[in-house]
Amino acid sequence: MAMELHKTTSAICRDHFSSVTFDDPDLQVQILEMFAHQIEEFRRGLRETMGTETLCALLHRFKGSARGVGAFALGEALEQAEQEAANGTVPLLMTVESCLAEVSADLSELQNS
Repeated sequence: MAMELHKTTSAICRDHFSSVTFDDPDLQVQILEMFAHQIEEFRRGLRETMGTETLCALLHRFKGSARGVGAFALGEALEQAEQEAANGTVPLLMTVESCLAEVSADLSELQNS
């Protein structure tokens, strides 16, 4: 897997991802696969989530994963949604969905490079 991790896209910071994976291509592949699976679980969780506490936990958990791989804009959008939900407001997830689409496209590019 030959990634150009020194570049930053709008979705995933390559420098951060390279740093947290110690430039290990095998580890990078594993983490990208796990993150792709977490995206699917997050989307499924959004469809199934009913209560505020469950939604906050889902947003919080995925926020950590997003930031861990360097998807900082997604992490910020998730934090905003988490704060809104914690304050009793139903969060508008349009920004989360937009960032998630960008991250998914970037993730696909990384996995295919």
